[in-house]
Amino acid sequence: MTLVMVGVNPRRAPFSLLVRSLEAAEARGAVLCRLAGHRSVEEVLLLTSEERMEAYAVVEDGTDAYDVILSQMVAAGVLSADGMAHGYFAEGVDAAAHLFAAVGSVDEFAQSGEETADSFAMAASASRAQGALGPWLEGLVAAVRALAGRLEALDAGESTGALGATVAELTHRVFDHLGRRRALVVGSGALPVATASALVDAGVGHLTWVGMRDGLETSGAGSSPLDAGDVLLPSGASASTAFAAASPEALPVMLGNADIVVVAPGVVPVLDKRLVKTAMRTRRGRPMLLVDVSEGTPAIDDRVASVDDAFLYSRADLVRLTGDAPWARANSGRLRDAAVAEAVRSFSYQLV
Repeated sequence: MTLVMVGVNPRRAPFSLLVRSLEAAEARGAVLCRLAGHRSVEEVLLLTSEERMEAYAVVEDGTDAYDVILSQMVAAGVLSADGMAHGYFAEGVDAAAHLFAAVGSVDEFAQSGEETADSFAMAASASRAQGALGPWLEGLVAAVRALAGRLEALDAGESTGALGATVAELTHRVFDHLGRRRALVVGSGALPVATASALVDAGVGHLTWVGMRDGLETSGAGSSPLDAGDVLLPSGASASTAFAAASPEALPVMLGNADIVVVAPGVVPVLDKRLVKTAMRTRRGRPMLLVDVSEGTPAIDDRVASVDDAFLYSRADLVRLTGDAPWARANSGRLRDAAVAEAVRSFSYQLV
């Protein structure tokens, strides 16, 4: 038995007619019934959306799957005879790779990988209800679900990393010679960790963490990366960064020495204007960059922005500044390509 994929090119005229003809569930069901009932077809799934129409099937070895699938669509009246000249075909691991690329939004037709994954799940349900889904395609369904989950996690991680990179970019704009600058991170969570990582990569000279969830582990200042709850800040460029931990009670003193302050809620009360104003007096005109990474209740009083030489940015500001910034897109394509390639490699073992 062989896994195959047969689709109709969405950039050809017959495609729009095909999509309209398959809008009714009855028409899709009729095509699926024809395909499932063919003597050479063991399993079949019909994927339809505004951007693609593809049949995934398990057929007997040696079957001309391209002709069988498209001719059944012609016989069902949803595809004109000349539409058979506008199809495309893949078999084996190449058929799976085509689908995974669509889910990853890295193929030539894909507009939304999430939409493709959702459409595939609905198509699987329709085939399953009709008894047309077997172990081969169930394995493909599971692989698509796993890839979609991994891509969702990657997107979330990329978003957090991009916001952290924006803080590092702001730091570059406010300060020169980052090796002489001191960063203070208050609180824990994904965004504070990503921000600290970006600041370390940028070459900040000293980083102090107040109220880290899992503590601060170093093996000598300036020689060890920072372990922040399963997230390891990079070494290499970070070799020149000194690390320290401090208790929340020491915050008023630490604040006066900090050039960059990143605050998440929960560890200390809201950082108010009085506290920041007092800290700024000890800085004698040296600027301070403050970043509030909270999503709900502010961790820094917005009146801090009125303090001379204090530059306050909220999480909303970071999102707005990040937008389509180069650092936000830097690794996205590479990571998605890698996730798709890994899905193809893993699924190939099921076809052996």
